[in-house]
Amino acid sequence: MLKIKLENSFKKDIERDKTSGKYTHEDFKLLKSLIQQLEHQQTIDTKYKRHPLKGSLKSLECLHVKGDWLLIFAINEEFLTLVMLGKHTQVYKKFQ
Repeated sequence: MLKIKLENSFKKDIERDKTSGKYTHEDFKLLKSLIQQLEHQQTIDTKYKRHPLKGSLKSLECLHVKGDWLLIFAINEEFLTLVMLGKHTQVYKKFQ
């Protein structure tokens, strides 16, 4: 089982999304379930489109939690690092 590290950007993103009213309690339950699957290094269903990122983000991976709601993370031998959460425009704007 991996240890979870939360980046400050992820903490801010999740608070923003909790208060936005755009996502339901069920959406957050799904997000938690996906994080637990990653933490336990389980296979993620292909419908969540897990894929590595490219370019300057090549050390990170992405999951499509729900439509355009993305979870950006990194995994190494010891840690699952939760980096960002948000829509494509929110996530990629931070890296420009």
